[in-house]
Amino acid sequence: MTTFKEIRGNLIKSTSTDPANPQEGQIWYNSTSQVLKGQEFLEAWSSSGTLNTTRQGGASSSAGTPTAGWFAGGSPTTGATEEYDGSSWTNSNSLGTSRTAVGGAGTLTAGLVFAGDVGGNNPTGNTEEYDGTSWTEVNNVLTARQAMRGCGPQTAALGFGAYNPDTPTRTEEYDGTSWTNGGAHPTPFYWSGYAGTQTAGLMWGGSTPDPDMTYEYDGSIWTAGGNLNTSNRNGTAGSGIQTNAIAFGGQNPIVAATERYDGTSWVTTASMGTARYRHGGFGVTTDSAVACGGHTGTANTNVTEEFTSAPTTKTFTTS
Repeated sequence: MTTFKEIRGNLIKSTSTDPANPQEGQIWYNSTSQVLKGQEFLEAWSSSGTLNTTRQGGASSSAGTPTAGWFAGGSPTTGATEEYDGSSWTNSNSLGTSRTAVGGAGTLTAGLVFAGDVGGNNPTGNTEEYDGTSWTEVNNVLTARQAMRGCGPQTAALGFGAYNPDTPTRTEEYDGTSWTNGGAHPTPFYWSGYAGTQTAGLMWGGSTPDPDMTYEYDGSIWTAGGNLNTSNRNGTAGSGIQTNAIAFGGQNPIVAATERYDGTSWVTTASMGTARYRHGGFGVTTDSAVACGGHTGTANTNVTEEFTSAPTTKTFTTS
């Protein structure tokens, strides 16, 4: 008979108390309670407070936290801005320029929105900064476009992709004052997923010739990463960093699928309760994230969900 040691290369330890800081996958025998235990991570989405304005295609604070973020703009074309405190949404001052298919970056008190569609498939290059209270117009992106995606803080943001025949591979970098060209993307795309920073960015999926692909940005060059498991989807949202990110939702068909990226490959984890696309998403780690708004395929939604990943000790029983 094959033993655990032969499979994993180590024996199951016997201990009178549970380890203080067990690692994921660790197994031990508690001699006091006389049970076999192990450490695992439970990952799940749960419902939270709904948006006040139902919409899709808005921008979100990609560098925000699950207890301090914002969602702005969207379709039907609006400038509505709402702030999230971890349980509910509160209306704030609207964008100076109402728009949908808008890019976003930054935090609750230092946010950034850029580009978008001001209505009727009319792209804009308008950029605005948020201070936690109001929006202020600053220098435009270099090329007006829509369905641009973004990540990073307000003073070092990354913007990429476009629904614009002339600029679908353009990458731009923002330094807190103005935009400059970054390294061009290898393929045209728009409505991709997003995570990371200006010098360690991550995009995946989207409307591209190869919608399963992932690309990593090092501050100058995009290189290919591992393929998504749930293929052919656009309009996803995400959170995390280049080497530890999650992607959730998307269209074609519309899914609730969530995947985790480790810098090399994607693995499937818990799905959202509401399948959607073109929704907002933020959270700087993969331990927790927020998904808000979007389109379900039949209508816009105001549903908000929170993702949590937490270690838990499991007791093994026979059945």
